[in-house]
Amino acid sequence: MLLAALFWCFLSYCKVSVTVPTFKQRGDSATLTCDFDLEGGKLYSVKWYRDNEEFYRYMPKLRPPQHAHLVDGVKVDLNKSSARRVHLRDLTLRSRGLYRCEVSKEAPSFHSAQAEAFMEVSYFPREGPLIHGHERLYAPGEPLNVNCSSACSFPAPDLQWLINGQKVTEKSLLQPYAPEVASQGLLVSTLGLRAPATPHMQLSCMASIGPHRRERTVIIEINSSSTTSAFSLTMVTLLSINIKLYEKLL
Repeated sequence: MLLAALFWCFLSYCKVSVTVPTFKQRGDSATLTCDFDLEGGKLYSVKWYRDNEEFYRYMPKLRPPQHAHLVDGVKVDLNKSSARRVHLRDLTLRSRGLYRCEVSKEAPSFHSAQAEAFMEVSYFPREGPLIHGHERLYAPGEPLNVNCSSACSFPAPDLQWLINGQKVTEKSLLQPYAPEVASQGLLVSTLGLRAPATPHMQLSCMASIGPHRRERTVIIEINSSSTTSAFSLTMVTLLSINIKLYEKLL
């Protein structure tokens, strides 16, 4: 998914737009583009910033015209970069941020225009979320006490419960928890479910970061002895009522 931003500079008759990937995974590469129209003017420089810190510039009058600055989390591949694009490799969680392209015209005006867009860099392991509390037997109608926890990720994943394929939207059945900080700055999300237990109950927990999804499904076991006992108690009660009615008739 890409995010494009457009900025018009009316006084200097120039136009600048950037295209930045919305979501990237740690270890990926990314190509950011900066398109501009100088309306007949000459290019003086193109500068790229991550969170207001310059990491790349292109100045056609210099030899070589490209230069990359050392910025934590931003590794520029000069061989794949130019005046209108910059290629980043080996993204880390520190690569996330607001990327801005600033284009300046040659003298005498030196007018400039800029555009920016945010890139999120995530870490989402292959492991699905874990569900705790489903192992025990539940009586029919007993509130569940199950929690779903994501694997260590960044940013904190969104969690969602489904019962028999249907999303749980009733807030009173959900127990949210604040994300926990794990090693290397990663985060763990946890969401509890307190819905009443029913026979043939299938629970699914889905963790998501942007377009990425992980899911785990379990089956809730109902205590059959509780069901049998309840059924037996009902039959005994009905039998007792019938006997009393019969005695009255006699």
